[in-house]
Amino acid sequence: MKKAMIVGNGNCDLSGVDFKQYRFIMACDGGANALSAVSECPHALIGDFDSVERAVNMEMEMLGVVKHHMNEEVRECTDMKSALDFLVKYDYDQIDLYGALGTRMDHSLANMLMLFELEAKGIRGRIVGTHNIITALSAEEEPAERSLADAPEGWTVSLVPVAPCKGLEITGMKYELEKTDLKLDKVTRCLSNEVENSLAKVRLEKGRMLVIYTRD
Repeated sequence: MKKAMIVGNGNCDLSGVDFKQYRFIMACDGGANALSAVSECPHALIGDFDSVERAVNMEMEMLGVVKHHMNEEVRECTDMKSALDFLVKYDYDQIDLYGALGTRMDHSLANMLMLFELEAKGIRGRIVGTHNIITALSAEEEPAERSLADAPEGWTVSLVPVAPCKGLEITGMKYELEKTDLKLDKVTRCLSNEVENSLAKVRLEKGRMLVIYTRD
């Protein structure tokens, strides 16, 4: 599988990350600080660089890291969106977003919703954090399903609809669900579930939801 990694300026702990699994690593502005803290060099840096620490900026220049400068006055999207737009051109199967969640809820929510854009392009997008791993599941023209057996041991699984969902089925979980329609007034119906076996999965006939692996 061909994977790429984006590091944003949100809450980010990169210790223990296996960087070798990624063919391309891109830092979004202050995400360069998090990479520098674990002595990892990105292939490229994107943004207006106002959040990059001076010493880190000098380090990136010395290492010859390619910079894609975004003009704050004329651009119409975030650094994270610009990074995604750059990477989708190169046929990656999976793009992992680190530092995509933080104190700015507007940015955090926008980053989660951008996962659906990747899903529509046939790219698996993941937001990866210390306490959350988030993916999108979308069933527009045909049903979609996703294995849940890859949830880390001890983590809970939550399914959060962002649009009305039809024909939702959950199997192999502590709390299973037969074909059920889920409107947004039932948004908490599928929170805090647990994987029971290797056949755990979710199937959706129509709708959109976030699949969240989470821990305290």
